[in-house]
Amino acid sequence: MILLVLRTQWFTLIGIPAFMAGMCVSCKNDLDKVAAVELPAAVPDRVTHDAEYLYSDSGVVRTRLRAGRIAEWGVPEQRTELDEGVELLFFDAQGKPGSTLTARRGLILPGRKRMEVYEQVVFVNARGERLETEQLTWEQDSARVHTDKAVRVKRGADVIHGTGLDAAEDFSRYVIRKVTGTIHLQDDTLATP
Repeated sequence: MILLVLRTQWFTLIGIPAFMAGMCVSCKNDLDKVAAVELPAAVPDRVTHDAEYLYSDSGVVRTRLRAGRIAEWGVPEQRTELDEGVELLFFDAQGKPGSTLTARRGLILPGRKRMEVYEQVVFVNARGERLETEQLTWEQDSARVHTDKAVRVKRGADVIHGTGLDAAEDFSRYVIRKVTGTIHLQDDTLATP
Protein backbone atom coordinates (compact mmCIF):
# COMPACT_ATOMS: atom_id res chain seq x y z
CA MET A 1 0.00 0.00 0.00
CA ILE A 2 2.79 2.38 0.66
CA LEU A 3 4.10 1.81 -2.87
CA LEU A 4 0.68 2.64 -4.33
CA VAL A 5 0.48 5.87 -2.34
CA LEU A 6 3.96 6.91 -3.48
CA ARG A 7 3.08 6.26 -7.14
CA THR A 8 -0.15 8.29 -6.86
CA GLN A 9 1.71 11.19 -5.23
CA TRP A 10 4.46 10.96 -7.85
CA PHE A 11 1.87 11.13 -10.67
CA THR A 12 0.12 14.05 -8.98
CA LEU A 13 3.36 15.97 -8.42
CA ILE A 14 5.06 15.27 -11.75
CA GLY A 15 2.57 13.65 -14.15
CA ILE A 16 -0.23 16.23 -14.20
CA PRO A 17 2.05 19.29 -14.68
CA ALA A 18 4.02 17.42 -17.37
CA PHE A 19 0.79 16.44 -19.13
CA MET A 20 -0.45 20.07 -19.07
CA ALA A 21 2.88 21.38 -20.40
CA GLY A 22 2.68 18.88 -23.25
CA MET A 23 -0.83 20.06 -24.11
CA CYS A 24 0.29 23.69 -24.28
CA VAL A 25 3.21 22.87 -26.57
CA SER A 26 1.11 20.73 -28.91
CA CYS A 27 -1.58 23.44 -29.39
CA LYS A 28 0.73 25.96 -30.98
CA ASN A 29 -0.17 27.92 -34.16
CA ASP A 30 2.50 29.03 -36.56
CA LEU A 31 1.53 32.67 -37.16
CA ASP A 32 3.29 32.73 -40.54
CA LYS A 33 1.12 29.85 -41.73
CA VAL A 34 -2.02 31.50 -40.40
CA ALA A 35 -1.14 34.79 -42.15
CA ALA A 36 -0.46 32.92 -45.40
CA VAL A 37 -4.07 31.74 -45.66
CA GLU A 38 -5.63 33.69 -48.51
CA LEU A 39 -9.24 34.00 -49.49
CA PRO A 40 -10.16 33.89 -53.16
CA ALA A 41 -10.64 37.26 -54.94
CA ALA A 42 -14.34 36.43 -55.39
CA VAL A 43 -14.93 36.77 -51.64
CA PRO A 44 -15.66 40.32 -50.39
CA ASP A 45 -13.74 41.85 -47.50
CA ARG A 46 -16.96 42.91 -45.77
CA VAL A 47 -20.68 42.25 -46.27
CA THR A 48 -23.42 44.32 -44.64
CA HIS A 49 -27.15 43.59 -44.74
CA ASP A 50 -29.92 46.20 -44.53
CA ALA A 51 -27.35 49.00 -44.44
CA GLU A 52 -27.66 52.77 -44.44
CA TYR A 53 -24.66 55.01 -45.21
CA LEU A 54 -24.65 58.80 -44.93
CA TYR A 55 -22.20 60.81 -47.07
CA SER A 56 -21.31 64.33 -46.03
CA ASP A 57 -19.32 67.24 -47.40
CA SER A 58 -17.91 69.80 -44.96
CA GLY A 59 -20.01 68.33 -42.16
CA VAL A 60 -23.29 68.57 -44.11
CA VAL A 61 -25.06 65.35 -45.14
CA ARG A 62 -25.42 65.35 -48.93
CA THR A 63 -26.69 61.83 -49.68
CA ARG A 64 -28.08 58.79 -47.90
CA LEU A 65 -27.52 55.34 -49.37
CA ARG A 66 -29.60 52.31 -48.38
CA ALA A 67 -29.23 48.79 -49.73
CA GLY A 68 -30.41 45.32 -48.80
CA ARG A 69 -26.88 43.95 -49.16
CA ILE A 70 -23.56 45.79 -49.53
CA ALA A 71 -20.39 43.83 -50.38
CA GLU A 72 -17.04 45.65 -50.28
CA TRP A 73 -13.73 44.66 -51.89
CA GLY A 74 -10.34 46.27 -51.31
CA VAL A 75 -8.38 44.52 -54.07
CA PRO A 76 -7.68 44.27 -56.98
CA GLU A 77 -9.68 47.48 -57.50
CA GLN A 78 -11.63 48.91 -54.59
CA ARG A 79 -15.35 48.48 -55.28
CA THR A 80 -18.67 48.16 -53.51
CA GLU A 81 -21.49 46.04 -54.90
CA LEU A 82 -25.06 46.87 -53.89
CA ASP A 83 -27.99 44.54 -54.37
CA GLU A 84 -31.34 43.48 -52.95
CA GLY A 85 -32.60 47.01 -53.63
CA VAL A 86 -30.75 50.34 -53.69
CA GLU A 87 -32.00 53.79 -52.66
CA LEU A 88 -29.94 56.98 -52.93
CA LEU A 89 -31.52 60.11 -51.45
CA PHE A 90 -30.03 63.53 -52.28
CA PHE A 91 -30.37 66.37 -49.76
CA ASP A 92 -30.51 70.05 -50.77
CA ALA A 93 -28.30 72.81 -49.34
CA GLN A 94 -30.70 73.26 -46.38
CA GLY A 95 -30.56 69.54 -45.54
CA LYS A 96 -34.06 68.77 -46.82
CA PRO A 97 -34.67 65.59 -48.83
CA GLY A 98 -34.70 66.26 -52.56
CA SER A 99 -34.28 63.79 -55.42
CA THR A 100 -34.49 60.02 -54.93
CA LEU A 101 -32.79 57.35 -57.04
CA THR A 102 -33.82 53.69 -56.73
CA ALA A 103 -32.66 50.54 -58.52
CA ARG A 104 -32.39 46.80 -57.98
CA ARG A 105 -28.58 46.74 -57.85
CA GLY A 106 -25.55 48.98 -58.16
CA LEU A 107 -21.78 49.32 -58.18
CA ILE A 108 -19.58 51.99 -56.54
CA LEU A 109 -16.03 52.52 -57.81
CA PRO A 110 -14.45 54.96 -55.28
CA GLY A 111 -11.16 55.25 -57.19
CA ARG A 112 -13.06 56.52 -60.23
CA LYS A 113 -15.59 58.52 -58.14
CA ARG A 114 -18.36 56.71 -59.94
CA MET A 115 -21.59 54.90 -59.11
CA GLU A 116 -23.57 52.77 -61.55
CA VAL A 117 -27.10 51.48 -60.93
CA TYR A 118 -28.93 48.81 -62.92
CA GLU A 119 -32.33 47.22 -63.42
CA GLN A 120 -35.57 49.11 -62.86
CA VAL A 121 -33.82 52.44 -62.28
CA VAL A 122 -36.20 55.21 -61.19
CA PHE A 123 -35.00 58.76 -60.49
CA VAL A 124 -37.55 61.29 -59.14
CA ASN A 125 -36.46 64.90 -58.75
CA ALA A 126 -37.76 67.51 -56.29
CA ARG A 127 -40.35 68.74 -58.87
CA GLY A 128 -41.82 65.23 -59.19
CA GLU A 129 -40.40 64.52 -62.66
CA ARG A 130 -39.76 60.80 -63.01
CA LEU A 131 -36.98 59.16 -65.06
CA GLU A 132 -37.13 55.42 -65.81
CA THR A 133 -34.28 53.47 -67.43
CA GLU A 134 -32.31 50.24 -67.03
CA GLN A 135 -28.85 51.73 -66.35
CA LEU A 136 -27.60 55.05 -65.00
CA THR A 137 -24.10 56.28 -64.14
CA TRP A 138 -23.38 58.98 -61.53
CA GLU A 139 -20.03 60.76 -61.97
CA GLN A 140 -19.37 62.27 -58.52
CA ASP A 141 -16.47 64.52 -59.54
CA SER A 142 -18.53 66.26 -62.25
CA ALA A 143 -21.87 66.01 -60.35
CA ARG A 144 -23.54 64.54 -63.46
CA VAL A 145 -25.62 61.45 -64.27
CA HIS A 146 -25.86 59.90 -67.72
CA THR A 147 -26.98 56.87 -69.69
CA ASP A 148 -26.92 55.64 -73.28
CA LYS A 149 -29.92 53.35 -72.70
CA ALA A 150 -33.59 53.95 -73.48
CA VAL A 151 -35.18 56.48 -71.11
CA ARG A 152 -38.72 57.50 -70.22
CA VAL A 153 -39.35 60.83 -68.47
CA LYS A 154 -42.79 61.65 -67.08
CA ARG A 155 -43.50 65.34 -66.38
CA GLY A 156 -47.11 65.74 -65.34
CA ALA A 157 -49.20 64.71 -68.36
CA ASP A 158 -46.14 64.67 -70.66
CA VAL A 159 -44.23 61.47 -71.33
CA ILE A 160 -40.97 61.81 -73.21
CA HIS A 161 -39.05 58.83 -74.56
CA GLY A 162 -35.53 58.85 -75.85
CA THR A 163 -32.23 57.04 -76.08
CA GLY A 164 -29.58 58.58 -73.84
CA LEU A 165 -29.69 61.24 -71.15
CA ASP A 166 -27.32 63.72 -69.49
CA ALA A 167 -28.42 65.41 -66.26
CA ALA A 168 -27.37 67.19 -63.09
CA GLU A 169 -26.72 64.73 -60.25
CA ASP A 170 -30.03 65.62 -58.58
CA PHE A 171 -31.94 65.36 -61.90
CA SER A 172 -32.98 69.03 -61.62
CA ARG A 173 -31.81 69.77 -65.19
CA TYR A 174 -31.48 67.24 -67.99
CA VAL A 175 -31.06 66.72 -71.73
CA ILE A 176 -32.65 63.73 -73.44
CA ARG A 177 -31.01 62.52 -76.65
CA LYS A 178 -32.92 61.01 -79.60
CA VAL A 179 -36.26 62.27 -78.27
CA THR A 180 -39.66 60.82 -79.09
CA GLY A 181 -42.90 61.41 -77.24
CA THR A 182 -45.82 63.73 -76.75
CA ILE A 183 -45.68 67.11 -75.01
CA HIS A 184 -48.92 68.93 -74.19
CA LEU A 185 -48.64 72.69 -74.55
CA GLN A 186 -51.12 75.30 -73.43
CA ASP A 187 -52.55 77.56 -76.13
CA ASP A 188 -50.90 80.60 -74.55
CA THR A 189 -47.44 78.98 -74.67
CA LEU A 190 -47.47 78.65 -78.45
CA ALA A 191 -45.59 81.35 -80.31
CA THR A 192 -47.58 83.22 -82.92
CA PRO A 193 -45.96 84.63 -86.06
